Amino acid sequence: MTACLKTAAWLGAALPMLAAMIDVTPAEAQSSARELPAVVVDQPSRAPAARPRPAPRRQAASAASRRTTQRGQTAPDAAAAAGARAETATGPVRGYLAGQSGTGTKTDTPLRETPQSITIVTADRVTDQGAVTVQESLRYVPGVFADAYGPDSRGDYPRVRGQDPNIFLDGTRVVNTFQFNEWRPDPFTLERIEVLRGPSSVLYGDTSTAGLLNLISKRPQAEAFNEIGVQYGSFNRNQVQIDSTGKLTKDGEWLYRFIGVFRDSNSQTDFVKDDRIALAPSLTWRPTNNTNWTVLGTYQKDKTGSSTAFLPHEGTLYPGPNGLIPVRRFASDPNFDRYQTETGAVSSLFEHSFGEGLKIRQNMRYTHVEGIYRTVYPDNYSNPADPFLDPAHRTVARWVSGRQTIKDSFTSDANAELKFATGAITHKALFGVDYRGLGERASSGIYLDPTPFDVYAPVYNPVVPPTLAPEPDVRQNQLGLYAQDQMRLGPWLAVLGIRQDYVTNNVQGSPTEETKATTGRAGLMYELPFGLTPYVAYAQSFTPIFGSGVCVGGTCKAQQGEIVELGFKYNPMPGTAINGAIFDTTEKNRLASDPGGSQFSVQTGQVRIRGAEFEVISRVTPDLDLIGAYSYLNATVESGDNAGKRVETVPEHQASLWAKYRLTALGLNGVTVGGGVRYIGESWDGTDTIRTPDYTLFDAMIRYETGPWRFQVNASNLADKRHVTTCLARGDCFFGIGRTVLGSATYRF
Repeated sequence: MTACLKTAAWLGAALPMLAAMIDVTPAEAQSSARELPAVVVDQPSRAPAARPRPAPRRQAASAASRRTTQRGQTAPDAAAAAGARAETATGPVRGYLAGQSGTGTKTDTPLRETPQSITIVTADRVTDQGAVTVQESLRYVPGVFADAYGPDSRGDYPRVRGQDPNIFLDGTRVVNTFQFNEWRPDPFTLERIEVLRGPSSVLYGDTSTAGLLNLISKRPQAEAFNEIGVQYGSFNRNQVQIDSTGKLTKDGEWLYRFIGVFRDSNSQTDFVKDDRIALAPSLTWRPTNNTNWTVLGTYQKDKTGSSTAFLPHEGTLYPGPNGLIPVRRFASDPNFDRYQTETGAVSSLFEHSFGEGLKIRQNMRYTHVEGIYRTVYPDNYSNPADPFLDPAHRTVARWVSGRQTIKDSFTSDANAELKFATGAITHKALFGVDYRGLGERASSGIYLDPTPFDVYAPVYNPVVPPTLAPEPDVRQNQLGLYAQDQMRLGPWLAVLGIRQDYVTNNVQGSPTEETKATTGRAGLMYELPFGLTPYVAYAQSFTPIFGSGVCVGGTCKAQQGEIVELGFKYNPMPGTAINGAIFDTTEKNRLASDPGGSQFSVQTGQVRIRGAEFEVISRVTPDLDLIGAYSYLNATVESGDNAGKRVETVPEHQASLWAKYRLTALGLNGVTVGGGVRYIGESWDGTDTIRTPDYTLFDAMIRYETGPWRFQVNASNLADKRHVTTCLARGDCFFGIGRTVLGSATYRF
């Protein structure tokens, strides 16, 4: 095992050096110029041989745009814009519709050739909808319960197809699911948010049956762009954000980007701040059109508190003798409560092409995170049916909890892509090795404070901080070897993949645990001549649970699952994509909330989730854009605790519609209006005892653009509807966010 880890680390470090040692022939450079029309780089003066001059950028880009438009996959704004650049799997997208992605295959592949459900939320879509967190960006994505636990200050916790997705950044894991004090990337630093639904362990190792979110960072661009914006909104939100990119050298060999976010804000919950500083400088080196190396740095500090109050069923879901508890209620201690996460990270993204036949990539990231989590919350768990201490049902006891963590993680993914043909069958083969290591040190303490706390008329007397005791140090490693082949024979397309994972858990004072798992994937598609591509797919998932303080009784067992999916991708015209799928998933060792009320989780036996999804993204006219989504989920526990019951926090039906209209036909050039409606169906608590009712929310946007200026106002939950997103059998409920208004002014130059 040690030898395998050393080999993986050596390979990750050696690939960039190996590529730098290989000379690029003129023919290869010319081929690369065709392959990467988005950036034209003059060769360094030290180059020993003259190289063919690339086609002018505008001509190359226009030709690429025409080819993409003929396939019906380009974003409509990009196709219309003069000098539009060919879309890549990680580059910017104008408008709502992306055509390329690397998340589903780890290669730059059209979405219509990927036999899996994928939705790409572009930066333009995030801006139009006024999303201020990653989970808010997913409100109009099918199969996603974006605000499952309300506006939680601790992180992004959407649910995808009834399960918690794994979160990746630029292709490697960034968030340890079910953990607190994790890095929470800001949407302003992201180019796109890609939602890959369904098991994806063949390529990524630890992914659940939900799939994953792959956050794509904004990267340096050759075309100069500068933006500074200010925001002011509900809860006294004040934010300044900066984005600047362009060439550092005239020939474009060196590119830069700098992004900054500075926020001072309150939140929906009393006494809880939402402050952030995020700095994200990056640098790209392109010595030739065949080689691209980007280094991204991040420093981020979030200072907030416990926006989730963990309030009892009575007073939140339904009124008690004292009525309803206010949505803004804070149940902790203002002098003690604190949730602070400080992150430093360095990422390296390297790619080199040896012509059209071979390409290598190597991505790695080191992250250091320090966290403080101090909170006080009601004891609804000792007696969920009646947690109150007094006959009047006003006061509860509270838990006082504290934890401090230091986490160091390293992720690496190195692969080689090889294109070849065997007779009439063309292949795009991928061979790779990835590695993930986590080291964590923590100290924690918790006790039950029996002092009555009035949740209707609180008096915030100082609590005694708990004594923090060191937890056993944790060291976890995962090494994966994977292979994939994308094949085409006429209109038939197939994707086959296999992976072997090796996981090691080292918990101080306990024997080392080693786990191995083999996962597979198979997908088959058929391209019909009128733009419809049906597909069938099978895939497996394997999810080791990283980090400490997750499961009751110590370390968690790895989750395992599988899916059968039947779907279609349909592009009836340029600028329109219609996608649908039906699926059947099973999962073992699923994590669920502890009925005993602790912040740990328990693992159930086997869960089965069947469902259907439908999505439309379209530019109906040059002035009208639409996004529509619907999903149905039937999630039940098949074995283990609560067998036969519905899975907690899974709405059976969800539907949404968003529209954006430019008022040019009315002579109001520069004015755009938008609006959306979201329906979230009823869900259950995990024991079929407590039902959380359905609700419908409305959103709106208006924008005015003149010259370099953009002024915009967004409002979500226009009617200020009081709603509860989730109630759990353990005894607590979670409020959804009320009406929020966000105004912004942006200057671009």
